[in-house]
Amino acid sequence: MVRTVPCLLLMLAASALPWDARAQDTGSAATSATDAATDAWIVTLGGSFTLGPSYEGARSIAPFFTPSFDIRRADEPATFGAPDDNFGIGLFDLGAFKLGPLAGIREGRASGALPGLPGYAWALEGGAFAEYWPVDGMLRTRVELLQGFGASGGLAANLSADFVQKQGVFTWSIGPRLSLADSALMQTEFGVSPLASALNGHIAPYAPDAGIKSLGLTSSLSYEMSQDWTTTLYGSYQRLTGAAATSPVTTLAGSPNQITVGLGFEHSFVLGRP
Repeated sequence: MVRTVPCLLLMLAASALPWDARAQDTGSAATSATDAATDAWIVTLGGSFTLGPSYEGARSIAPFFTPSFDIRRADEPATFGAPDDNFGIGLFDLGAFKLGPLAGIREGRASGALPGLPGYAWALEGGAFAEYWPVDGMLRTRVELLQGFGASGGLAANLSADFVQKQGVFTWSIGPRLSLADSALMQTEFGVSPLASALNGHIAPYAPDAGIKSLGLTSSLSYEMSQDWTTTLYGSYQRLTGAAATSPVTTLAGSPNQITVGLGFEHSFVLGRP
């Protein structure tokens, strides 16, 4: 089933913010409005339909829907955002360097990935991000720190770099990914408690340590269908490593190879006095 409710709640919260709160920005929409007055805004609404692992470490795939939202002053240039960026608010913008708070959704897992293994619910995440362009408009680096709330607590860190090329109406990007997690998050996603081990009867308890969770690569291709509409095709490959790869959740019921593909659409419009 497409999981829309958590993402829509996050989008509604983000839409109340009167500043730059982009989850995904191809850097191409509504460029003709950049000469508008500073009291006008460019609002971009969109969403992505994705096929990916049904939970962390899963072999099975499931469909997802993820909304995107961006708002910026009409005289501010649009900037690139990768499809796997979380919702960031650029409170400190120094040109090549940007820093601000971050929010995201941590997907859950249904019970029964292994017999006796409990599931966990989706959770909101909050934290901060830092973004730096060593080469303006061509090379972007980004760090995200996210703390989960509720039963799916734990700290995650996402590090990325993107090589970006814009040619006319097309924008292409590709870059490596590195994901780390603390012991609490690793235990939630890949651990086996003594109780779950006893209920299963065939697997030993497993308590993964903190460390690198996955290494991978993400690429996207955006096409400006018009000044107001943009579509983006993207794919991601993540390879679980370390304690995540050797977990019974991965070796007995899942796969270390995590592949995601998606198609997104965005529509931009001018809000306020032109």
